[in-house]
Amino acid sequence: MTINEINFLRFYKNGDLLGSNSWESFNNYRLLNAEQLKFDCDSSRQAKKLLRAIFDDDRFIDTLISPQSFVTLYMRYYYSDLLEYNARNKKYIVPDIAGLKKQMVNEGVAENVKTINNQAVWAYFAKINDVQIHESMLEFLHAVYTLPNFSVVCRGFNVGRVAKTQDNFLVALNHIYDCFKEQEMKNLFFKPCEELDGFLSRTANLTQDEVVREVRKWLTEYESFADFIEKYYLQDFLEEPDNSNSKPKELWEGIFNGNLQPSEKEFLPSIDFLTNAIKCRGNRMMEANPGL
Repeated sequence: MTINEINFLRFYKNGDLLGSNSWESFNNYRLLNAEQLKFDCDSSRQAKKLLRAIFDDDRFIDTLISPQSFVTLYMRYYYSDLLEYNARNKKYIVPDIAGLKKQMVNEGVAENVKTINNQAVWAYFAKINDVQIHESMLEFLHAVYTLPNFSVVCRGFNVGRVAKTQDNFLVALNHIYDCFKEQEMKNLFFKPCEELDGFLSRTANLTQDEVVREVRKWLTEYESFADFIEKYYLQDFLEEPDNSNSKPKELWEGIFNGNLQPSEKEFLPSIDFLTNAIKCRGNRMMEANPGL
């Protein structure tokens, strides 16, 4: 199998997480980690070995496109009849969360209702309601757990981008693009850049200033945005994949101006784009590293 075909959830206890399709596997993964992380496929031993061979770097490994926010939005768009509208947050949410958490404990999914995370609640709700999903989502949920969706990043980058970008990699990538362009216009080499402050926040172990400093140090390793893109095989996340200096893809209207989620009409085309970009990144990795 190629790196586009291997779902890294299979490396937990000889494939215990793999279900009949990628949606079932996704929910198994979320329920396994209901209280705390027991298995992390992107930083598994197998992923680290391959990424070290590709990048000759084993700093921090994480996912590029995180699936949870897209799964949650999918259910809000297509399964709102099962959900409960929360007027305070102006969103559809899982009904009777407290009752579901007690049920999860009773069934042995978790041990303590106080430590069950929100992702596991959504997964459990989908499971007991036999929620079925579109083929585009099935392909997406396979792609996000393949090697081409994993990457080497600097300390603090992935966790630091979550709060201000809703964990959207394209938004973070666009800030990086703007930061490189600002430096080029001023003929500077990564002096303080407001673009980094604009999408990075503190983490559990680092202040915001420390996160910004780590990311700035990482980016100074590259002479240009194109150099950065080519190093990490990110061309297919751009408007023009054949031009490594082009802007990141504006996946839906206003994504880079504060509109951090697609409309229902934009949703499935966005999912299809992300799935294809991940697969194309895998093809680039394999072409550059024939031994994979």
